[in-house]
Amino acid sequence: MYKPHNIARSLSLLSAGIALLPAYAAPALAQQAALEEVIVTAQRREENLQETPISVTALNTATLNELRARDIEGVSDYTPGLLVTPTVGGSVNASIAIRGAVNSTNNLSRDNAVGMYLDGVPIAKTSGAIFDAVDLERIEVLRGPQGTLYGKNTIGGAINLVTRKPSGELDGYLEVGAGNENLLEARGALDLPAVGEVGSGLGEFSARVSGFYRERDGFYDNTDSSGADFDNRDQWGGRVDLRLQPTENLLVEYGYDTFDADQRPPMLALTNSDAFAFVIPPLYPLVAAATSEDRPDEIANDSALTSEVEIDGHALTLTYDMPGTALGDLTLKSITGYRDLYTLSLSDFDGTSQDMFRFRIENDFEQFTQEFQLLGSTDQLEYVLGLFYYEDEWTTDNPRWIFQFGGDSFDVSERGAEDKSVAAFGQLTWTPDAFEQRLDLTFGARWTRETKDVHSVWVDRSVFDVNPADPNAGAYVRDAQGNPVFSAAGELMPLEVDDSWSEVTPMAVAAWRFSEDVNGYAKISTGFKSGGFNGVAATNFAFETPFDPETMTTYELGLKSRLFEQRVQLNVSAFYNDYSDFQAGRLGEDAISIVVVNAGDATMQGVELELLARPTRNLDLVLNYSFLDTDYDNFIGDDGTDVSDERYFSYSPRNTVFASAKYTFDPFSFGELSARVDYAWKDDFYVGIVDDPATNVDAYGLLSARLQLDQIPIGDGQLRVAAWGNNLTDEEYWNTAINLSVFTVNQWADPRSYGIELNYDF
Repeated sequence: MYKPHNIARSLSLLSAGIALLPAYAAPALAQQAALEEVIVTAQRREENLQETPISVTALNTATLNELRARDIEGVSDYTPGLLVTPTVGGSVNASIAIRGAVNSTNNLSRDNAVGMYLDGVPIAKTSGAIFDAVDLERIEVLRGPQGTLYGKNTIGGAINLVTRKPSGELDGYLEVGAGNENLLEARGALDLPAVGEVGSGLGEFSARVSGFYRERDGFYDNTDSSGADFDNRDQWGGRVDLRLQPTENLLVEYGYDTFDADQRPPMLALTNSDAFAFVIPPLYPLVAAATSEDRPDEIANDSALTSEVEIDGHALTLTYDMPGTALGDLTLKSITGYRDLYTLSLSDFDGTSQDMFRFRIENDFEQFTQEFQLLGSTDQLEYVLGLFYYEDEWTTDNPRWIFQFGGDSFDVSERGAEDKSVAAFGQLTWTPDAFEQRLDLTFGARWTRETKDVHSVWVDRSVFDVNPADPNAGAYVRDAQGNPVFSAAGELMPLEVDDSWSEVTPMAVAAWRFSEDVNGYAKISTGFKSGGFNGVAATNFAFETPFDPETMTTYELGLKSRLFEQRVQLNVSAFYNDYSDFQAGRLGEDAISIVVVNAGDATMQGVELELLARPTRNLDLVLNYSFLDTDYDNFIGDDGTDVSDERYFSYSPRNTVFASAKYTFDPFSFGELSARVDYAWKDDFYVGIVDDPATNVDAYGLLSARLQLDQIPIGDGQLRVAAWGNNLTDEEYWNTAINLSVFTVNQWADPRSYGIELNYDF
């Protein structure tokens, strides 16, 4: 096992060597173009990425376009330590993991391990999180606990989606594309000229509108008469951004975003069904015939009918600058957000045309957030103080039809909650006069209090119809004898529970400037993930027993460098996570319900490397790598014994690699031609917390390419033409799976895809 002190020693030696490298830069490189400066807002103010003592990956508009990254799943391969996959049975619900911290379910009663933010407003749940944000300026992925700068505390990291804002000048773009499986897509934006003047009347007003539409057939066919192909695309979305600046000191910004998808679920194909031979022997030949370890082109599903998503968001940001006060230059900021989400999924989990396992899940979710920030700076101090309030309300209707064969005696799962969170946070960075002002010391802390008020009704029909007083018949209000209690309307009464948790999470960073181009840091940070109640618990006892909060302490060393006259950028980080009370989920004995347990203690440690290089003016190279080692120190099983040697971290590949080469040249009298090749490789990883060969994902590599002719002058604008291909080797792999005891269904990832794009910027 890698030891923290070994990682630290290796990194310190590397830092010493890198600090000397610029003196030996190759003279030939001095004639080549330098890498561009990258500006991020990871610390709530604009900073050079290389001077920010945080492990962060930033992708700008150009990189997002070349990767065809329209959502967070699109940046997963590029970003070390990040893995984003759809949850089983859907294509828009996300499982997001950073450095082993993960929430792999779209159950709304579970909190995220990794936070998502859209222009500073938290996206609190992973349900519906794989959506097209329409008009992105950049995506920032922060690794490690976040809380002293961000409104919603998260234990594993944060993903910031930053959209383009009105420029006040007339410009925009229009892009159209086509591809295999009848892909058609269009997107565009229009920036309108500013009206009015700052400091006169109402001030200066500007606006930007953007939108997209996408349709595509599914890659896999459904041969059952009940539906067409799986996982097609029928999506649209839009944004409106308004900007009003009454005075030089006051800025008012409003953003509205919407996303709509009306498509069909992904293909869930049988890969293992040996156990079914003992369940319903007459049906086993049908099930066995539908089972294959290889990726099928088609299967028959009678109930894979729909996957619908509707998202709306509002954000109002007020910024007021107060320069030259007694406390330095101050900025007051208010971020008010409201988001609502509706999803409906009708999915088939048996891989056949028989009515054996089908589900309906309907989520209705809304959240309100309010954040206040005070940002200050003097010659030697920079600080952020913040207050945060969050509330949500949600309901889920999730009936399940198990071996009904056309009947309608379904299991019941109706759940919901009202959640609240309040927090105060702050962070201060001091640059003392000593050491030629090479040293920055940062201290921060956050106090969080979270309250959850949850209700649920669960009915296991196979037990309830025989004996509703049986403890395993479900979760609902019971009398002293265990019999169900009914309302005046004759309905089962839901169980109601509530609790609250609070925690203080400090952090500290020491950053050192070795030279103008080499910066290092040492960081200790802590994270907190609230406790809660399992909304899909199958018994009264399981529902009424809360699971405890998670806590994490992260020790990290980082080095950021620009070498060889700004032609090479090398960023390295090494971390050690001390994880306590990890909230692990597994299938219950009925193979349908989920059991949540606090697993005990665990450690995750690893190294992440990001290398950008421009050895010649025409060639750009990228190499990103992550190594992750995860171990449970103790994991107490249901029988009270330590099963830590038999438990694993889900969605946590040991090694991941992303490599890219882009060559740009000018063979024509017009435009700029570039060719880009990307290769992403992921090690084996577990889908669940046990070693299950039927669901484990084998290592796989994905090859993509793009040929682009850009900067073609047409009128007052420029045209871009591009041809692209993803998974060009047609790699067969699944990205998630679920073992339902009687058989296993696997969600196969997309095969080879390709297409063309035309973009006109004006």
